[in-house]
Amino acid sequence: MKKSFQIGSAIIGIIVGAGFASGQEILQFFSSFGYFGITGSILAAILFAFLGMNLTQLGSVYKLLLTRM
Repeated sequence: MKKSFQIGSAIIGIIVGAGFASGQEILQFFSSFGYFGITGSILAAILFAFLGMNLTQLGSVYKLLLTRM
């Protein structure tokens, strides 16, 4: 459980820290498109979750996780 939390926190930190946006910027961007923006934000969240899941599965298969985490 602890390692899962660390991996999840690292992925969130990479996405937000790499310049995706802060919460306020996300709200302003997606809300400016109305209902299409809400749909887009839900789609973006699903895609980020899917990408994160696939990347952690690949890391597990190929033993790419650091042992010092």
